[in-house]
Amino acid sequence: MKSIAVTGGLGSGKSAALGIFYQLGANTLSADDIAKHLLQVNPDLIRSVKETFGEACYLDGELQTHILAARAFATPEEQRTLNALVHPLLRTYLHKYISATKAVPGILMVEAAILLEAGFEDLFDKTLLITADKDIRIQRAVRDGHLPEEDILRRISLQMPEEEKRARADHVIENNGSREDLFETCSAFWEMIHKE
Repeated sequence: MKSIAVTGGLGSGKSAALGIFYQLGANTLSADDIAKHLLQVNPDLIRSVKETFGEACYLDGELQTHILAARAFATPEEQRTLNALVHPLLRTYLHKYISATKAVPGILMVEAAILLEAGFEDLFDKTLLITADKDIRIQRAVRDGHLPEEDILRRISLQMPEEEKRARADHVIENNGSREDLFETCSAFWEMIHKE
């Protein structure tokens, strides 16, 4: 299975793109969902998170995502600390999954917001960046994310600049238009990768 990482900043539309690729026939996976699963089930990781970010991150054994996010995205240092705990486990999981599906026909699209920041691009055959103008990304994140604009701006500031992402991605989809526009662009990309 050809593996393609779908990455992009907050509000870029990468989740919408992944949904479109699923409709078109891709096998899909979310690195964020895997990370949340690891945070819920890996005893060593749970212990480290409690020690680093506080017992309140778990209530009756359940991960309190909003509490962990508020603490981990407070500063670049805190974000790096959480990433240092989660990324090695996430990388191992993705590597095993991609290796296990290599011989299977088809295309695997993995949504991975932190792909470039984490240096995970070597795990994939190709990387696809979904991007949009900053003001559009902020509008979408406010509409969809249930976060105050100041939190969204802080999270965007912690992410790799779009120019650097563009330089490192194999392919770029501009997502400044409608959902229909995104569907057309993703469909064109889907046709292209089948010919490669």
